[in-house]
Amino acid sequence: MKLMIEIPDEEIYETGKETLKKKIEEYLEFIKLEKDIKEISKELKEIFSENRYWEEVEKIRQEAWQEYKKSLEL
Repeated sequence: MKLMIEIPDEEIYETGKETLKKKIEEYLEFIKLEKDIKEISKELKEIFSENRYWEEVEKIRQEAWQEYKKSLEL
């Protein structure tokens, strides 16, 4: 048994064109998102130095430890 489906070349062309257009738009959105994320990262680094970040992490860790110890006291 053999099944043949005839699709006009114009329909294949239009379908491929729409698919390609959609993929390009998705890729451009991804590139824009990536650019925005890099810009946010750059701004955060300017505002919040790595040393300050680790100081804050240590401070929060100490506060969490103190809260935990309080919960253990009966």
